[in-house]
Amino acid sequence: MKKIIIRASVLVLVLTLIIGMFSINAFADENKRQYVYDPAYLLTDEEYADLNDLAAEISEKYQCAVHFVTDDDPSLNLDNIQMYAEDLYLSSPALGWGESKDGFMLVLGTAERCYWLLAYGPYGNYALTDYGKDWMSENFLSHFADDDWYGGFRTYITDCDYVLSCAAEGKPVDIYYDEDIGPEGYGMAGIAGLIASFITCTVLKSKMRNVNMATRAENYLDTSNVEILYRYDQYLYTDVDRVRRETDNDDDSRGGTTVNSRGFSGKGGSF
Repeated sequence: MKKIIIRASVLVLVLTLIIGMFSINAFADENKRQYVYDPAYLLTDEEYADLNDLAAEISEKYQCAVHFVTDDDPSLNLDNIQMYAEDLYLSSPALGWGESKDGFMLVLGTAERCYWLLAYGPYGNYALTDYGKDWMSENFLSHFADDDWYGGFRTYITDCDYVLSCAAEGKPVDIYYDEDIGPEGYGMAGIAGLIASFITCTVLKSKMRNVNMATRAENYLDTSNVEILYRYDQYLYTDVDRVRRETDNDDDSRGGTTVNSRGFSGKGGSF
């Protein structure tokens, strides 16, 4: 029963927003396709125009739509925002690129301060990996936490540009990727680590040249006040710690994108 109620409320939300989207389109430049929808009025007219132009440029360049949607309806929350975002994306012909509707979309529920970031389509899911969603979310949420709407949406769109440029080169942003370090950085870090380890071991070894390992347990005791009357050594057992080695079959080691039965991948939460 609860699922039916949630589904019904989501349907009402989606239909309301679709009507609002077409109302906005009626006043938009007929020569420009719309990528940004702001029924919550978080942006000024200038900010809206700037972000829509930027999203249009990136979408056309990579033929993968970059959208974001705001909604201030108090019934939109963490329990239903994923369903809301997916239903909206599938039901609106204005969202996505081409027949496969490839694209990204960020939905912001301002009343309950929740969000959902999704990817759809063969190329959309290829380009925006699970790791990529984590990376992007961390970047734009730092702005939204301070109610910096324009800064957050602009960060989201420019990050989409970067993610799509990497995918176009056949190297999607994934768990093996580190923007700040990069492959050269890992090599230098490895060499520096080896040098530091060599120096440390050399110093420690020089300090222990006059130290010999004792062969009997009593040699480690201070015998000035102890008299050992009886000696008996017996081997009891060996402790072995086993750690599972990750293989190529481990989900966490593969990276990539987790796609649900509706063809979406996504990530959401609060801000």
